[in-house]
Amino acid sequence: FQKLEDGAAIPDAQVQGYYDAHKTDYETVTARHILIGVKGGPMPATPGKKQLSDAAALAKANSIRKRILGGDDFAKVAKKESDDTGSGENGGDLGTFKKGMMVPPFEAAAFSLKPGDISEPVKSQFGYHLIQVQAHATKTLEEAKPDILAKLKPAAAQQAMAAMADNAKIDLSDAYFGP
Repeated sequence: FQKLEDGAAIPDAQVQGYYDAHKTDYETVTARHILIGVKGGPMPATPGKKQLSDAAALAKANSIRKRILGGDDFAKVAKKESDDTGSGENGGDLGTFKKGMMVPPFEAAAFSLKPGDISEPVKSQFGYHLIQVQAHATKTLEEAKPDILAKLKPAAAQQAMAAMADNAKIDLSDAYFGP
């Protein structure tokens, strides 16, 4: 099977078709955020901060967004205001992520923003997020080709195995098995 997989010839058109159908799998975003938690959310309260109602958290997120759009440094504001203490200490930095790694409303907003944009407040089960996308990238076909081939070659080997089984002639000898 390994020999069949290693020797599988995948046509360029099939690789291109797979890439076109799964292009979002090769898309990444580098972003940071500020989280304003809400009372009753799954995040524990930030020590020394009062938990806010949904309306108060939204108002605070809008106020912080205005400050940042007015020139305040996102990273400095994140360190002071974010209820996500892990990323907040790093200026809100979340690193680079791909689809499926963040909660759906956050992910949808992050992947729709252009680098440098600051989102409107985005509601998730954690509270309200302000997201700043720093980079948005998609691997080219050439960059993604090794990953695509790693996905397509096992299926090609399976097909080759099935073809071998279909074409195999089985001859059972009664003399071998006895009367």
